Amino acid sequence: MIAPGKSNNSGTAPSFPASAEEFDGSNIGLINLQPTSRQKLTALAVVAVLLVVVMNLAPYAPRTLPQIAAVIPLINAAISVTDLITAILLFAHFSISGSQALLVLGGSYLFTALIVIPHALTFPGAFSPTGLLGAGQQTTAWLYTFWHLAFPTGLLLYVWLKGDERIIRGSLPCAIAWCTAASTGLVLGLVCLVIFADQYLPRLFANVFELTPLGFYVTYFDLFVSLVALSFLWLRRRSVLDLWLMVVACALISELALASFRFSLGFYSSRIFSFVTSTIVLIALLAETADLYKRLALANTLLRRERDNKLMNMAAVVASISHEVKQPLAAIVMRAGTAMRFLAHAPPDIEKARSALSKIVHDGRRASEIFDSIRDLFRASDQGRVSIDVNDIVSSTLEIMQRELTEHRIITRTELMRELPCLVGHRAQLQEVLLNLVFNAIEAMEANHADRILLVKTEAAEDNGIVIKVMDTGPGLDPKNLDTMFDPFVTTKPRGIGLGLAICRMIVERHGGQLLASSRPEGGAEFDIVLPSEVSAASAR
Repeated sequence: MIAPGKSNNSGTAPSFPASAEEFDGSNIGLINLQPTSRQKLTALAVVAVLLVVVMNLAPYAPRTLPQIAAVIPLINAAISVTDLITAILLFAHFSISGSQALLVLGGSYLFTALIVIPHALTFPGAFSPTGLLGAGQQTTAWLYTFWHLAFPTGLLLYVWLKGDERIIRGSLPCAIAWCTAASTGLVLGLVCLVIFADQYLPRLFANVFELTPLGFYVTYFDLFVSLVALSFLWLRRRSVLDLWLMVVACALISELALASFRFSLGFYSSRIFSFVTSTIVLIALLAETADLYKRLALANTLLRRERDNKLMNMAAVVASISHEVKQPLAAIVMRAGTAMRFLAHAPPDIEKARSALSKIVHDGRRASEIFDSIRDLFRASDQGRVSIDVNDIVSSTLEIMQRELTEHRIITRTELMRELPCLVGHRAQLQEVLLNLVFNAIEAMEANHADRILLVKTEAAEDNGIVIKVMDTGPGLDPKNLDTMFDPFVTTKPRGIGLGLAICRMIVERHGGQLLASSRPEGGAEFDIVLPSEVSAASAR
């Protein structure tokens, strides 16, 4: 079944379909790709060379040269091979796009690949003085005429079908088989016609060398049909294939213009142009097929990369949830054990057990807030933003980490600047940033046998901003790692997954701030959280 396809007059290369259901193959290949400026210049240069050669050869075309009939089978064999390969490539592109125009064009090249075989066999002097099949020179002449009439007719049919964008929706292999059968049958029919009806056909040659007036008229008619095909290709040119088919039409016109007496300069030159005509589209198809393979390979690589990125993002979400929830879950387990010990006393210490259970409830709520903050983080939502007192976040963070700080014998000092402006943001997310930095400081000071001091400062910054400084007395930061320490999956810890600092930086940047890291001159690391205050954020808006 044939249905009109969708035209593409936008002047740009077609984009890939959004889904597999929308893909019909009609949006890729030579038939739809727009020619580049370089391709246009190349085609123009080829046509210019053809024109120059024809103008220089035309005055000497009738000059007689030595009779070398063996050159015809050699050139026809080359034409047959190149046109057969071109037909196969065109059928391959048709199997992708389903364009009936490509099917007809492939059939035209297949017709040419087949008809040159009997043309060579019947050529006088090539295999026998009068040619094989007992046909004589008139058979050769009529085969040449049909050859050079059928191909430009195929070009006209291609232009007409391409203008309607007809797409074959049925079985594409069956369509190729029918086209192959039609081309083969047409060649066999014409060969039988010129052989068995030779005595009824008008004479095209007066003798071995000279054409009759009808022979000239038939050549002129073939030339006229080629000019019409070139004109329609020029008027409806849209794609790279159209561009090179115009070059083919120019080469065909050059061949017919030089066609003259047999074994003349024009005769041999026209055979060379026949070979040029058969190779132009083949070269373009091979180049485009290689380019298409490259683009498909690149697209496949990009799809694989996108899939890997999605998997990595999923792994990052899971790892970040695991990273953030571990602390409240560990606190819940520890406080539950403490409460059970207090209840196991005789008599039970109810007050201390109640205090431990109350802290379990607080840690459970904090774990729930972590899930909410991670969900908001990965969907980049502005919901949940409130006015926040920075000093209050610092105090609550240190209170949450008090047990860990005490267990690791760390002295906590705070220098909180009073009357700091508030900032607008996600409280749970900013608290998770501080918790991560404090936890990293605790791990960094584990190997320090001297005083372990954690200093947290808040102070004003430029443009009404706020700075939160987290400083420790650990070994400090390796200068080699400063450029990559905030990258995802980069870690210096034996069991680290490299997501903590990356998520911290993402949270701070989502709040319009910066997360900076440096080594302190007196030893230890310093992390600065620079955030815009509520006042500076309002003025920026």
